[in-house]
Amino acid sequence: MGKWNHTVTIGLADILEDESISVEQKGRTIAERLSREACFRSFPHLAEFRSAQDEEDLDEWLERMYDYADRHRIWIS
Repeated sequence: MGKWNHTVTIGLADILEDESISVEQKGRTIAERLSREACFRSFPHLAEFRSAQDEEDLDEWLERMYDYADRHRIWIS
């Protein structure tokens, strides 16, 4: 297991599993929580999370979020 420089707790599993909220709301919630984290201030795709219209959009931005996190040694939970 790698050494992580930061840990970010945004409740991602709870957000993604919540069937009572729309994809759009999930994207906005993720963006809002990530924007509070200093280690995500240079993440260039927060606006895209806010504009996710469907699962495919959301998956694309999640993939980019995890790529960013890996490059910056950020553990997301």
